[in-house]
Amino acid sequence: MTDESTAPRRSTRQPKPPRRELFPVAEHVPAKRKAKEVDPAEQLRHFLQNPKSRLTKMDLTDLINANTWSMLSPESQTRLAALLPATAFPSLWPAIEVAHPAAGDSMSVDPGRQEPELVDASLFTDAHFLAGARTFQDHLYSNWLSDAQAEKDKRYEQGIRDGTLAAPWKDEVWERDNKPEVEEPNMHATLAGEAAELKLVDLAKSAVIREGDVLAYKRNFPALGIVVEKDLIIQQISPRTHNVTVLLEPGLTRDLPLELLQPGPSEPSAPTRSMTITSPSQLENGLLDVDGRVERAKRSNGNAWKAITLWRWTGDSLSDVCERRGGREDHGTLFYLRACHYQDR
Repeated sequence: MTDESTAPRRSTRQPKPPRRELFPVAEHVPAKRKAKEVDPAEQLRHFLQNPKSRLTKMDLTDLINANTWSMLSPESQTRLAALLPATAFPSLWPAIEVAHPAAGDSMSVDPGRQEPELVDASLFTDAHFLAGARTFQDHLYSNWLSDAQAEKDKRYEQGIRDGTLAAPWKDEVWERDNKPEVEEPNMHATLAGEAAELKLVDLAKSAVIREGDVLAYKRNFPALGIVVEKDLIIQQISPRTHNVTVLLEPGLTRDLPLELLQPGPSEPSAPTRSMTITSPSQLENGLLDVDGRVERAKRSNGNAWKAITLWRWTGDSLSDVCERRGGREDHGTLFYLRACHYQDR
């Protein structure tokens, strides 16, 4: 029997694997995206013309001041100094204008050198300079410095020159934006107060209106887009009834002929018309009938006292008889004259 000490034994330990040499794996680095090049001219245009520019959201004194001026190159300072007014340089010496009486006795004074190093540092804190900077920001934010706005301005100026475009008259714009409210038929007495008891014949009896006065009528009819204007002259006031006879031109003619506007006018001839009235409302209806553009059903119930203005000679206005309405001057509406007469009587 074999001795146990000499018998071969099978080991249960696993043999070590052979050692392998490990090589470092190269790390994959993604290629960087090439930055898009920015055109300096386009960037400058964005800053100076685009309403979303940073310049609209900052205090320009942080950008334009004496410190930043000193940081500029001499070439840049020279170019900017040429844009500054003469008052930005302390070397300026005010000179007398040529038209001044003392200009002949004064010496010619050098206005001073406009060199960059001579710029007055107080320029950047001057109230006028700061106001100009804020105005620039306002225009930039409002898109007034863009190419599109410049093109609009160019078309507008060209249209004004060649007559194809015209700005609306300011009075017409005001009348369009401030249309008169439609008054109720029974509102006249309330608006005029106690003066409403006075009638047109009362004004004629008290010489508030006289023969030779011009009555200028004007009313805007917004619904029709029409403004009716017509002048009338008081030819006669009846001594007994104080009814008023007026003369006017037919159709759309606004002004009276010159011969009717002279002192002591002659008898009217065709096509001048006449009518006798006792109230401003009667005068307005007759006048609109002569004009013919506004039908009775479309006439507003406005206060006719406010639509008629009285024109009369005063002082030396007789020397201007060739002017419109014969040189007469505006004395106010019949509504105003009635109120004044009521207070003065």
